[in-house]
Amino acid sequence: MNRTSHDLIAVPEIKERIVNFNFMALFGAVVFLFFALDFYIPVLPFYVIDTGGGESAVGLLMGLFTLCSVVLRPFQGRNLNQRGRKRLLITGIALYAVSGMALMILPPLSLVFIFRAIQGLGWGAFLLAYNTLTLDLAPAGRRGEALGLMGIAPPLSLAAAPVISEQIRIATDSNYLLLFFIASVAALLALFSGLLVKEPSFKKGGEKIAQGEKAAQAVTVKKAPLLSRNVFFPSLIIFFMTFTLGSILTFLPLLGETRDIQAVGYFFTIFALTTVFSRPAAGRLSDRLGRSRVFLPGLLIASAALIMIALAYSAEQLLISAFILGLGFGASHSSVMAMAADKLSIMERGVGMATFTAAFDLGIVAGSSTLGILLNWFDFKAVFMLCALVMLFPVLLYAIRNQMRPAN
Repeated sequence: MNRTSHDLIAVPEIKERIVNFNFMALFGAVVFLFFALDFYIPVLPFYVIDTGGGESAVGLLMGLFTLCSVVLRPFQGRNLNQRGRKRLLITGIALYAVSGMALMILPPLSLVFIFRAIQGLGWGAFLLAYNTLTLDLAPAGRRGEALGLMGIAPPLSLAAAPVISEQIRIATDSNYLLLFFIASVAALLALFSGLLVKEPSFKKGGEKIAQGEKAAQAVTVKKAPLLSRNVFFPSLIIFFMTFTLGSILTFLPLLGETRDIQAVGYFFTIFALTTVFSRPAAGRLSDRLGRSRVFLPGLLIASAALIMIALAYSAEQLLISAFILGLGFGASHSSVMAMAADKLSIMERGVGMATFTAAFDLGIVAGSSTLGILLNWFDFKAVFMLCALVMLFPVLLYAIRNQMRPAN
C-alpha cells in the first residue's frame, strides 16, 4: 500500500520484531479473556435450564450476547483514534469481568440476560481494541504473520476451556459458583495482562502528533463514517466464512447426537489445535505470496471439510474433517484479515476493524439462525452441504471482482 509523507505510521519499539513484551502482554489478555468466554460453553446452557429456562432461552441468550457485542462497535471504531486503543481494551475487559463476577451471586434468569448483555458490550469493545492493537504493533511488511501469531490465542482457549469446564461441572455436580468463579479469575488475569500493554506511538511526517491535535481529531471523528468501504470485500468474505462456522458451533452437537457420534468435543479440540499451526504459517505465506494465493485454497479446503462433515457417520470421519477444516479455515482467516489491514491507514483502522469484526460476528448469528430454520425442513446432511456451498461464495465473488476490474 502506497503512503505519502502525510500518512500516519505506527512505530513499535522494535520495528522488525513481532514478538516482544508488548505483543506478549496483549497475547496474554486475549488468551485469558477467550478462556473466560469459552469456559461458559458447557456451563451456561445448563444453568439456564436449571433456573427455569428452555432451549429457546439458551438460543436467545447467545443471540443477545452477540447482538450487544456488535451494536456499539461502529461507534467505538469511529472514536478509537481519539479515545485510544488501550483505553477501549481495558474498558471492554473490565465490563466483561465485572459482569462475570456478578454471575457468582447465582442470579435468576432475568438477571442472567442483563449480565450477559453487559458482557456482550464489553466483548465487542475488547475484540475491536485487540485486533487494532495487533495491527499497530506489527511491522508493515509482516502484518499477516503478526495476525497469524495473535490468531493462535483464541483456538488455544477453545481447545482447553470447554473441556476443563465440562469436567469440573461433572465432577462437582454442577457447582455453578465454582465455575463462575474460575471464569471470573480468567477475566481478571486478562485485565492485568491488558494493563501491561503499551500503546505504540504514532508519527506524522516524521514528527509525533501533538496533543493539541486532539480537538481537530474530534471534529474529524464526528464527520467520519461508521463503516469502512475499504474493507467491504474482506468483510463480505469473512461473513460467509463465519456463516458456516456458526452452523458448526450451534448444530454439530445435535448432528453427533442424531448419528450417535461420541466425538463432538474432540472435534472442537482438533479443529482448534490445527488452526494454532495453520494461522501463523498462512499469515507468513500471505506476506510472501499474496493474500489471494492463500485464502482461496483455504476456502476450497474448508468447503471440502464441510462436505465430509455432512457425510460423516463415524467418529473417525468427523475428526478427520475437523483437522481439514482447521487447515482451511485457519489459512483463510489469517490472510483475509491481513487483506483488510492492507487497505487501511493508521487512522482508518478503528472503523475498518469495527466493520470487519462486526461482519465476523454477524455471520455467526446469521448462520446459526438461518440454518436453524432450515432444519425444520431439511436434514443435517443437506444443511452442511449448503454450508460447503456458502463457503465457496467468496471464491465466486473474487472471480467476478477480478473480471470487472479491467472494465473499471
